[in-house]
Amino acid sequence: MDTLFIVVVLMEILGGIEIDICVPSFPEIQNLFKISTFGVEGLLGINLFTICIGSLIAGNLGDRYGRKPVILNGLALFIFGSLLCVFAINYPMLFAGRLVQGFGMSASAYLAYVIIPDTYDLKTHQKLLGLLNFFATAAMAVAPVIGSHIALYCGWRGNFTFCLFFGILLFILGHFFLPPGVKNDKVSLSMSEYLNVLKNKKAMTYIFTICFFVVGYWVFIGMAPFLYLNDLEVKLEHFGFYQGTMATVFAVVSLLSERLFTWFGIKKCFFASISVISGSLVFMIALVLADSKNPLLITGAMALMSAGLICPVNILWPHIFNATPNEKGKVNALYIFVKMVSISLLVQSISYFYSGSFRIIGFVIALTLIFALFGSRKLFKMDQIFDNKKE
Repeated sequence: MDTLFIVVVLMEILGGIEIDICVPSFPEIQNLFKISTFGVEGLLGINLFTICIGSLIAGNLGDRYGRKPVILNGLALFIFGSLLCVFAINYPMLFAGRLVQGFGMSASAYLAYVIIPDTYDLKTHQKLLGLLNFFATAAMAVAPVIGSHIALYCGWRGNFTFCLFFGILLFILGHFFLPPGVKNDKVSLSMSEYLNVLKNKKAMTYIFTICFFVVGYWVFIGMAPFLYLNDLEVKLEHFGFYQGTMATVFAVVSLLSERLFTWFGIKKCFFASISVISGSLVFMIALVLADSKNPLLITGAMALMSAGLICPVNILWPHIFNATPNEKGKVNALYIFVKMVSISLLVQSISYFYSGSFRIIGFVIALTLIFALFGSRKLFKMDQIFDNKKE
């Protein structure tokens, strides 16, 4: 790996970590500022929402002014937002910091992906994008584990301090190693440019299906601190074990997915994964009906789901771009938008009705899996997903 790719990987890692590294601190923040569960979950929701709004804007800005200046300005904004969080003396200041963090991070989180095809040949960038996806998803998966240990020894401000120094490091590295990029004054900054993608039924079906596969996992990560620490009475020092189990399964299957495709073929991997997801769905529904209070069983159901969702997402993902070959940047930004908005809205909705039980969390996750399975079936009728693939 060359220096440029390492810098891009670090940007994607920060993009994954900053979203939910602070989640294990939510109970402490809630007690300190005397706010409701709905209010403290707003710190996650506003960050996700501003990332998705910012990604739509960053896509056009990057095409028009070049990737590097947009990324560096975004990182500067992220650093400012992190400072607000670190020195927050009340909830509104912390909320504002998370809002600014999201806008700032959207530029590097979105445009770092685009630097790869800008810089490398087709064969190389396809391989590097696979690695980049692994690092980005693994970072977001392990962030709560890292956050729980930082919170244990340094308190809730420690997580935001970590993000602050990480952001400063990336600003310095980006200044020296990112290519200047190409400006294009003909690129429009109008949001109407996304209408063509929105009108593409196949592209939107792919986007929503893939989102339904993954949003349940991130919704659970967002609510897990309240469920485990407050209501299942798991100690903070043990919380990392439960989060780490899911993160490890997620990361390992992500890393092995390409080899599994080579060994068994894409079609067999897809339907085997669908079987695993279906099994986790049945498991989860049983836990919901029983209103389970067992953290091991709940973690087991989520780990099983995590193992199943990687292959379908990796298989379906490239087909999004085939559906809109001339608008790859916009469809990627729109996917981020839909995913982040979905996670934000679901987390906020659950936190509003949350009453100290896994029941509503499990119900929503099960519903997203059912929609994902339905969407997959619909895609088979719209597209020849396994054509020209090794089966």
